[in-house]
This record gives sequence, structure tokens and C-alpha cells, in this order.
Amino acid sequence: METVLMKAAFKALLNSSSDMVFLKDTNLIYRAASLPFVKMTGKMHQEEIIGYTDAEIFEDQELAKRYQADDRRLMSEGKDLLDYMEPIADDNGQARYGSTSKYLLKNEEGTIIGILGVTKDITREYLAKQRYQQEFKYLFELPQDTYAVSYLDVDSWRIIKQKRQQINNGTLQQCRTVEELRQYAVDSIVDPECDAAVFYREFSADKLWAIYSSGRNHLTFAYERKMSDGSARWVQNEVHFLTEAESGHLCIMLSAKDVNDIYVAEQKILEAATLDQMTKVLNRETAMEHITRTLNQEEEKLHALFMLDVDNFKGLNDTLGHQAGDEFLINLAKELKNAMSDKGIVGRIGGDEFFLFLQNISSPEEAERKGQELLEVISLAAKPYTEVKVSGSIGISLYPDNGKDLDALYANADRALYEAKGSGKNRFVFAK
Repeated sequence: METVLMKAAFKALLNSSSDMVFLKDTNLIYRAASLPFVKMTGKMHQEEIIGYTDAEIFEDQELAKRYQADDRRLMSEGKDLLDYMEPIADDNGQARYGSTSKYLLKNEEGTIIGILGVTKDITREYLAKQRYQQEFKYLFELPQDTYAVSYLDVDSWRIIKQKRQQINNGTLQQCRTVEELRQYAVDSIVDPECDAAVFYREFSADKLWAIYSSGRNHLTFAYERKMSDGSARWVQNEVHFLTEAESGHLCIMLSAKDVNDIYVAEQKILEAATLDQMTKVLNRETAMEHITRTLNQEEEKLHALFMLDVDNFKGLNDTLGHQAGDEFLINLAKELKNAMSDKGIVGRIGGDEFFLFLQNISSPEEAERKGQELLEVISLAAKPYTEVKVSGSIGISLYPDNGKDLDALYANADRALYEAKGSGKNRFVFAK
């Protein structure tokens, strides 16, 4: 009766256990197994385990040989094995780890009759501990490109440790509290609307927990930051979420790397592809792309295209030299950008020709006022060159009256420009 009761109890434990439990005889043949153990082997039913050896069950024969060698050593030494960390069968190619205890089963005479094994899946804890140890090296082996690393306990909301170093005579401020670190970051970010500024303004234990709970354990963002020496450099922040090995608290490793050279080089490549190299306004292709995009996105609005040509620019070059001509164009381009501000697009067609796009105007009268303003801009840019009479001619086309795409607007504004030149220059003319 007692034996039957024990068997029933063991079977009930096997079927309800969340751990991987197995029973082997001395020939290392499985005699019982819990459902989590069956699943770990890649099988579906306990019948696929019972009566078979590791070599017959596991596809990974190296893993099977390791299990059998461990079991034989266990029986030869005659001692239980407690909390032994070992690899277990992969889960769709992802490595897994278990904490295994194996107990020798003996009969009344003390003879070994089998092995009872219990394995807990500790993959998450094991990988978290490995990552924690790896990340923690930052505090002792600060990379050459890293200004500072701060290790923060999110749950207790305190800085556990910081390490800093200078790069190009600049570094980040040493902070005593998390709030001081947050405020210093907010104050030193050049662009208050960038992702980094938003992150630090919202920097709190609740926010970090929300990010971590969403499944993200790593954040990266780059931004321009004011350094201790007064310079502004591009910095990349990396935020790694960790579980502290002893307390179990959520922690973050926050590092700040110098990426200024990389971003400056990328900016130069971007400028070379999108900007006119001399005047630094948009080149013809990029300006046309921006204008076309605006027309497609805001086709219900009123817009104006201005074609601008400098009158007597050749005379300026011939009289004062090409260097003076280049200086005039550079200054003119700068003033044109200021005149258009955020509501317009400025591009250089080539030579002394520019085209400007004013979006979302309220009426044709607004385009007329802008045309007069642009003539004054040209006049002011030409003021230092008293030896030559320089002015500007402008042709204006309106969307949608003078064209519903850029090609039509361009052609009509170009015709209006030549009409302005033909009728005395230093004036603007609307397309008909």
C-alpha cells in the first residue's frame, strides 16, 4: 500500500512540477520525466522519453555524452550533486542554462538504484548576470572614446558609482545625485527638442521602469552637447538596463561616448550631397525635391515660386574680380535664407541664379510683399560694391494658378523673370 501511495504521489509531483524532473536507473535509462523536461528535450510526450537513454533522445550528441559522463561520475563518487549550472537543450537556436541537482537513490541495503534529477531553467538569470558583469567592467576599464560612465540603481534612485576622463580637454561634470545628473544633461544639450533632451526631461524611476517593462533593455541616441571646456561636441549616450546580481534591483549603466569626428564627417558628406558648396544653400536637385514634396503634401494650400537673377553680375566679376563676385553670392545667399526663414526654401540654380519657394502663403499680396523684400535684400548685398551697379530681377509663379506641378511653376516663373529683365530690370513680375 505504501509503495503504491509513493508512486502515485511521485507521479502527481511530476505532472504538476514546473521544474525539469527526471528519474534514471543505473543503466542511465529514463524511467520517469516531468512535462517541462520532456519539452526541454524537444519531445511532445513522456512516452518518447521513458525507456530511452540520452543518446537516443537528444539530437546534440555532445550534450548527451556530457550528461552520461556526469551521471557515471556521480554514481562512482557516491555523492549527490547540488545546484550545478549546466547547458540544457537549445530553444530554437537560443542557448539555455539550468541549475541542476542530482540525488542518488538507494535501496534499504544502501545500493544505488537510480538517479533523481531536478533542473531549474535559469537562462534569464544567468545571461543577466553575465551581462551585468560585462557591463560593470566599464567602471574599471573606461574605453578611450568614453567621457563618463554612471551606474545608477533605479529602485533606490541613487548613483552607485561614476567614472570620468578627459577627451580633447573636455569631459562631463561629476554628479552626486541622479537629479543633479538629469538637470546637468538637460542644461548642456544644444538642441532642446532632440530625443536626448526629451529623454532627460522625462528621466525618472517610473519612466525607466516603463521602458524596461516594454521589453527594451538598451537605448542609444546621439546629440550635440556642451562640454566642460565650453566646446560643443557630438556625444552618444548608451543606456543598458541590468538586474543587480545581489539585490535584484533594476539598474542602468549610462555611458557617454565621443562621436564628434564621426558626425562631423557624416555632416560633410550630407552637405556635399545636398548643398551648393559655395553658397551653402540647397543645390538645385535637393531644392526641387523639397519643393515637390511640399506640393504633394500640401496641395490644397497656396504657394509661390520665385526665380531670381542678379543684374550685371558679369560686370561685378569683370570690374572687381571673381573673388569679389563669389563673396557677393555667398553673402546674398545668406541674406536670402534669412529673408525666407523657416517658411521657405532657397536653392541655387547655378551662376548668379537662385530660386526660392514660399509655402502656405495667405494671398498673392504676401508673395508681392516678399518679392519687394527680396529686391531690397539684393540691393543691400550689393551696397559694398559701389563701383558697379548691381540689382536683381525676379519672376514669380503661384501654385496652383500658374501650374500644379514644379515643372509648370518653374517654366512660368522663368518666363516672368525674363520679362522682368526685358522691362528694365530691378523689379519682379508675376507669371500670367
